[in-house]
Amino acid sequence: MRERIQIDQIRCERCVARLTEHLAPLRGLHDARIEMGTSSIVVEYDDEQREALDAALHAANFKVVQREELAAEPV
Repeated sequence: MRERIQIDQIRCERCVARLTEHLAPLRGLHDARIEMGTSSIVVEYDDEQREALDAALHAANFKVVQREELAAEPV
């Protein structure tokens, strides 16, 4: 699955570092691009890892505001 997840308040490089630290150990996460300007992340992950992704966001103290499923990027 590929989606853009808008989360509350990615305001600084420390927020990016905290988010990266919590996402890095996730199995099944193939790509994660943090967009500080839009306070969102674009992620590509195995469908069955959605709960683990949400738990990682929660553990990093971020709240999901909105999700948008995206088409897969061409290989």
